[in-house]
Amino acid sequence: MRAFLPPLLALALLSAWAAPVLRLQGEVEGPLVLTTPNLVVEGKGAVLRGKGGHTLSLLAPGIRVRGLKVVGAGPEEDFFEPHAALYLRGCEGCLLEDVAVEGAPTAVRVEDSPGAAILGLKAQGLGQSPGVLVYGSPGARVEGGWLRGYMDAIYVEYSPGMRIVGNRLEDNGRYGFHVMFSWQVVVAGNESRNNGIGNAVMHGAENRIGENRLYGHKSPVGYGLLVQDEQGTEVRGNLFAENTLGLVLMDATRVRVAGNRFQENGTALRITREKGGNSAQVEGNAFWGNLYDLLVDDPLAKARVVGNRYDRASGLPVPHLPTGSFALLLARQPELSLLALSPGIILWEAAEAQVPGLRLVALADPQAAPVAWEARFGGLWAFLGLLGGVLWWWRRG
Repeated sequence: MRAFLPPLLALALLSAWAAPVLRLQGEVEGPLVLTTPNLVVEGKGAVLRGKGGHTLSLLAPGIRVRGLKVVGAGPEEDFFEPHAALYLRGCEGCLLEDVAVEGAPTAVRVEDSPGAAILGLKAQGLGQSPGVLVYGSPGARVEGGWLRGYMDAIYVEYSPGMRIVGNRLEDNGRYGFHVMFSWQVVVAGNESRNNGIGNAVMHGAENRIGENRLYGHKSPVGYGLLVQDEQGTEVRGNLFAENTLGLVLMDATRVRVAGNRFQENGTALRITREKGGNSAQVEGNAFWGNLYDLLVDDPLAKARVVGNRYDRASGLPVPHLPTGSFALLLARQPELSLLALSPGIILWEAAEAQVPGLRLVALADPQAAPVAWEARFGGLWAFLGLLGGVLWWWRRG
């Protein structure tokens, strides 16, 4: 004999199992503090406004917020403890989807919330705080967002396994993405441009930076990407274009630089030392239209440069030197950039390239191949940025 539940009892059980739903409509005054696990907040068409503190706080696991616009928060703009439009703490597995933010110091602040996901965020900042601040949240995700006008668009600390994918990060005061003290982080498919300095991955290990477009960082110290004090990190398949410096490796060991395009940068790749050591495998990259392809100012750096393509490489199977004696001198004396395009230096480098005895064999690429690009990325702005930066430095001194 089959047993059947009475219809009313079955409906009651289904309602108990279903996630609770909060539907916001029209203009809503904040702040709101939500502590119900697995709560679904439907905010399509609604605007939540706040003036002090965090405007919407999510303090329980599994909360999902969709389609909400949040306006205002604050006024605290401290970089590490700012007031946020949305504040997640202890919010494991929470989801923010298609949320928009304006008028708040920080769009989203995430703490101790493993697996939290921020998808499709659109946010305009006030200039002094991070757009998305993630701390102590392993496996968190920031994907498909558009962030402008913050100090750093995305700032991360102590969040291993995080994913920063498919975001547009532009016109921020310092960095597009800035990852610190984390490992096995994936940064992929992002477009980061025209930020005050560039992008950085620092003090971590085994991070993967791939298929990003990092361009237009033209300040005196602007770079597409800084990899500092990292171990076993991979930089693969990215475009570095129109930056003062394309990629900077500082105190970075066992770094693999492969399959990238370095196009119209002041210096494409710089290996430099602050207090640690450097070791890098540089292979399968394409260098085109850069003022300098490679600068190394760490005499103990272990750089293996092999199998790359260069616009200045010979068509013959002979080693190609992607740097030169003036480039090495420039790495130690940046003020000499004023002479980089002078007729004398151009003649010097042309002569040096023809005299094998003057080549710095340790940095030569034994399997170099020529590359010919049909179209430029956008001009010589990186070169002008480099020279302008030196003039700025000179006047300041």
